[in-house]
Amino acid sequence: MKYLDLVELIKDKPEYEKAGVKKGMFGAVMSEESINGKWQVVFSEFYTGIDIADIPVREEDLQIHEFVPTDKYPPKN
Repeated sequence: MKYLDLVELIKDKPEYEKAGVKKGMFGAVMSEESINGKWQVVFSEFYTGIDIADIPVREEDLQIHEFVPTDKYPPKN
């Protein structure tokens, strides 16, 4: 994992939910290296780019993607 990698949260945890982030959401790694096994990740709203949370996430709770798969896009409201 590295800075600016596109990642998907693949596990729900109370600390993520408290920040407004849940399994299936995508974000970008904002740290150069992990600290205690966690990466700083910013999660933003689809279609608007408004930031939802900028939180530390355990590496094992993230999956790296090259791009957001089209089947993962939420419906536009």
